[in-house]
Amino acid sequence: MNTKLRPKTWGFIAIVLALFLTGACTKQAPADLTPAAIGAVTPTPTATLTYLSLPTITPTPAPEAFITEVVTAAPPEAAVAPQTVLTETPPTSAVYIVQPGDTLLALAMRQELPMAAFQVANKMGASTELYAGQTLTIPDAEAWRGASPFWVAYEVLSGDTLTGIAHRYGLDFVALVAVNELTDADVLSIGQTLVLPLDVPVEIAARNADAAIAAAPPAPTPAPTDSPATITAASTPTPEAIAVAPTPVTPAPTSPAPGITAPAEIANWPTEVFALINAERAASGLGPFTWNDTLAQAAYLHGLDCQQRGSCNHTGSDGSTVKIRVLRAGYPAVGAAECIVYSKTPQQAVFWWMDEVPPDDWHRRTILSTWVTEIGIAVVPNHLGSYYFIADFGRPQ
Repeated sequence: MNTKLRPKTWGFIAIVLALFLTGACTKQAPADLTPAAIGAVTPTPTATLTYLSLPTITPTPAPEAFITEVVTAAPPEAAVAPQTVLTETPPTSAVYIVQPGDTLLALAMRQELPMAAFQVANKMGASTELYAGQTLTIPDAEAWRGASPFWVAYEVLSGDTLTGIAHRYGLDFVALVAVNELTDADVLSIGQTLVLPLDVPVEIAARNADAAIAAAPPAPTPAPTDSPATITAASTPTPEAIAVAPTPVTPAPTSPAPGITAPAEIANWPTEVFALINAERAASGLGPFTWNDTLAQAAYLHGLDCQQRGSCNHTGSDGSTVKIRVLRAGYPAVGAAECIVYSKTPQQAVFWWMDEVPPDDWHRRTILSTWVTEIGIAVVPNHLGSYYFIADFGRPQ
């Protein structure tokens, strides 16, 4: 039997297949896939897509907001850190802003400093004028320990001498030298700033000095005397008076030069010089110096150094000054001074110190000073057949 399908049969089969497929495609969705049910489904691809898109829609916070959040969330220790850094900067007490009505003297008294301290630290010269809003550096109080608030700066004028300045304000000459750390009081320059160590306002000091000069009797003219051959101008250098911190130096020699020995009779000469100096002070209405063994030791060591060198002045062979020598000997000096003379007897030594004529009377003014209060004396033989008489004066802390 012939089973080959005719074309009409193939057409009928195609129509039936088409109808079947159409019915499958138009099948109704189940009740649980309605739009309402779809919205209740949690894990959907749409939720995942929304999460992934968050970085693109979340705004980046501004730097300020970010920093604020970090500081807020930081532990207390971190919050204290900026304060620790600030304490390393200069303290606010190191400067002062001048207020209306301020005066330099009032400010000095409040800060327990001398006026000169502010003038020097702020490069004010001799001016005491302040203006509101001015910024002043407050100096270190330790550097001005012992100074009165009336200490004031002075600018050297043409024709000024240190002696004249001391007389004009009634100052102790040795104190004026010591406070200003002068190594040569004969050398002043115009415009140089000096500190006047006053205990009263400068106007009152000048007025009192004028009154004292007017009331003082004229000084007698000293009778001429013959000078010993061993005493020359170079043998009596000017005294040095300094008030500064100790400076470490190499100790001076402690053994005498060979061939020079001291006779036994000079053992009491330092005591004799001490008595003669205090007698001169008493004659001038001044109290006596106090003997100090440490100052005497400093003077003796310097005498041995002079003996080895064959000459003596106020500078040691190691470059030391009197202030260095008394400090390294252990004397707590605020101020120091020294008198040296070549002489053969105690009487002759003191006479030549006191016989100086103003204004070139540095040794005499040192002996009559009220600034230094203690003394130590040494007598050391020299190669000229005479002796180095060395008196070291001090003002202790």
